[in-house]
Amino acid sequence: MAGLDVSAMWPDLFIELDDRHRANVRDVFATEYLTGWEPDRAAVAEVIELERGRIALSDYMKRNAARIASVPPST
Repeated sequence: MAGLDVSAMWPDLFIELDDRHRANVRDVFATEYLTGWEPDRAAVAEVIELERGRIALSDYMKRNAARIASVPPST
């Protein structure tokens, strides 16, 4: 995997994940990093919650929409 490794940045978030789930989460953010987006801890934690089945995809999408709406436009 090239680019960003969120499991190295916030290893405590990954403690309860097995290798397959850890790789899934890392791959999400490695791909996003290539587009220029750098995640924060909260974004990583939410994807982990989705991966573990603790939140539904619909809830995850609502949270992301709210997060995006709260970001001021760049100039």
